[in-house]
Amino acid sequence: MSKTTQPNPARTAWNSWILLGVAAVLTFLGVVGGMTLWLSKPFENDRYREANALFERANLGQNLNILLLGTDIVASSKATATGFRPPTDSFEGRSDTIMLAHFNPEQKKVNVLSVPRDTRTDIPGFGAHKINVANVYGGPALAARAIGELTGAEINRYVRINPQGVVQLIDVLGGVTVYIPKRMKYSDDSQHLYIDLPQGWHTLSGFQAQQYLRFRSDELGDIGRVQRQQALLRSLGERAVRPENLLKIGAILETVQTNIDTNLTIEDIFDLAKFATQIDLKRDLQMVLMPGRFSRPGEYDISYWIPNHNKASQLGVRFFGATAEAGAEADEPLEPRQVRLTVQNATGVPGMARQVGRVLQKQGFQVLDYAADRPDPIWRTEIIAQQGNAEAAQLVSDALKVGAVRVEATGSIYTDVTLRIGKDWLKRLEQQQSNKTAYQ
Repeated sequence: MSKTTQPNPARTAWNSWILLGVAAVLTFLGVVGGMTLWLSKPFENDRYREANALFERANLGQNLNILLLGTDIVASSKATATGFRPPTDSFEGRSDTIMLAHFNPEQKKVNVLSVPRDTRTDIPGFGAHKINVANVYGGPALAARAIGELTGAEINRYVRINPQGVVQLIDVLGGVTVYIPKRMKYSDDSQHLYIDLPQGWHTLSGFQAQQYLRFRSDELGDIGRVQRQQALLRSLGERAVRPENLLKIGAILETVQTNIDTNLTIEDIFDLAKFATQIDLKRDLQMVLMPGRFSRPGEYDISYWIPNHNKASQLGVRFFGATAEAGAEADEPLEPRQVRLTVQNATGVPGMARQVGRVLQKQGFQVLDYAADRPDPIWRTEIIAQQGNAEAAQLVSDALKVGAVRVEATGSIYTDVTLRIGKDWLKRLEQQQSNKTAYQ
């Protein structure tokens, strides 16, 4: 395959506006979608007519893997609780955010692997380290090689963004709406980091979103940050394609030009923009986490995320176009007894998690944990395939006859599926009771 992670020296005037397609690590997919709105409008200017012609000819004819790196934040000595000021020229720093995005034109899917920055792996030529230093030692090419060896996937292109770019772009797009399950409060004078975000649904500014992403003072540490990255990615992707953001094209392009480093070609970006018109991010975006475990106390001098190499290879084959090893056995049909569940009540009615748990246990599922009730009810049940196994989540959906399957790493990391029971379950109970009464 001709696509490569080596830097592209041919920077042209196109890049000042065409990089809208790669506007940020955490908004990449949504902004590419937003580009399609822009290109769908008629323009009189010759330059834009040429862009429209390129868009019409574009075609993503093969799978494309893109490494997305958000570089580390370095605190300013002038930072205060109300005015954190990170630098904007940090492309060469450690990669605070690491994602591998796979665009599959045949399946009409976008798959994203989140790699915790604390992942312990062998960095070619440098030995075992946290994977976030690969960008420091050898730039995106070395980072791509390290992640490729974990997953078996061929990584074609890269996008790097410095942290201030995310802040600026979120502000330009009007903020991002996320759900915060419990108050985030944390202070660290050494990093000049001060976070105080209340529980509930909130539309965050760029500065607040940066706090939301950097928060680590919970039981999941770096994995909690990965989960928040995925939640923000999905939410901001939906916001970026709103028609009103077409009017902000100038501010978006200015932000992109100063905060992005990439080797995507013009053709790549038009291909991705055309592809974005063919998918629904709510349905066709699947997000998984690098499988593994936390290092044990005393196992190493510092804490790591220890990857499960066998499962990482399986994810590479299933989601990122890697070639299966010779002799690998095909997956057997999944049975309910093989599905491990975490159940959470999000109906607003006490006792629903245990009730649903009993229903599923009677059908053979393993209910291993009950999460604390969610304070804010949801209307539709969410069935989250935490380990990337959509088949397992679909079994649960078929058993309950409610809910929407989502492949993402925002549920419990200790089970296969996280089930958040919504008000559609209450409606189903009402219908069952009504039918029972009608037959009496």
